[in-house]
Amino acid sequence: RCSPLPPGTAILCSHCERCPVTQTYHLNEFVRFRPQGFASTMRFALLALLRACTTHGLALNRRQALGGSAAAALATGGPALAAGKPIAVIGSGGRTGSLCVAACLKRGLAVKALSRSGSAPPGVDADPLLSIAACDVRDPSTIDVTGAGAVIYAASGSKKGGSPHEVDNLGVVNAAKACVAAKVPRLVVISSTAVTRPQSLGYKFTDVYGKIMGEKKLGEDGVYATYAGSDLAYTIIRPGGLEEPKENVVQGPGALEISQGDALAGIISRKDLAEVAVEACASPALRDATFELYYTKGAQPCEGKFKKLLADESFPRLHGDSYAALFKGVRRDGAYDVPA
Repeated sequence: RCSPLPPGTAILCSHCERCPVTQTYHLNEFVRFRPQGFASTMRFALLALLRACTTHGLALNRRQALGGSAAAALATGGPALAAGKPIAVIGSGGRTGSLCVAACLKRGLAVKALSRSGSAPPGVDADPLLSIAACDVRDPSTIDVTGAGAVIYAASGSKKGGSPHEVDNLGVVNAAKACVAAKVPRLVVISSTAVTRPQSLGYKFTDVYGKIMGEKKLGEDGVYATYAGSDLAYTIIRPGGLEEPKENVVQGPGALEISQGDALAGIISRKDLAEVAVEACASPALRDATFELYYTKGAQPCEGKFKKLLADESFPRLHGDSYAALFKGVRRDGAYDVPA
């Protein structure tokens, strides 16, 4: 969000490894300076970088800063987000949706919070980058995502907000159609692990409420059908069990594991899920991809027959110290084998 600068003024943009070098860039610091010699310029830049990383609680020494592992020059991000278009979060009034809004704001990204009530997301302070609007996914006419650079669908069925059939199935499809009609570059849908494994304990336990797992799978199928043949992209995240409030913290990409095929699962905090959802909005590696997301520690098979995959080195289990590294290796839907 740089304003025009006078002639002869340079800009240094710094970010830390908590904000990876992918298509979405978190500009922690804008340092504006006039050239005054290499030494003074580098000293000023280093102080800015150290301050930027400190805001994320990262320990960074002088060698790491100058080595470039935690800093990189500003590059062009995804065309939509680089143009300043907001990320629309559907379901911003919920526990996960509100955290998605907060994750956008901390990256300096404009965000449009959409909820059934049209009220401010809980726990999120007023911000110039935040706009709020009412949206009931049961009524397609209220889903206004015009001008959005990406949409995160974080809504789910509840006693007050609509049944799983209305929200996790039909609502997802309504949102997908709205995104395609408005030519939104990316739709990110938060689903669940085990939605294709009706014999798994996770499916049976969760499905007690309104047959929600089956409805989530139908919602996913609706997204696939809506985007078939489209130049626009979707990403479906299947998180493991949402652990809260005891461990509702951001552990970061280094603690996460991604797999595909709905064979493995685990737990994850809503905060880490929200971070990945926002990062997914502009990641080219996650285009038209569905994947499972959970903490590496505690990873387990969805069903007993998949236990062997935990020790099978040929089965892709993705890890990385940055989101870019974590996402590397994710395959598009239809390009990977689904364990039987």
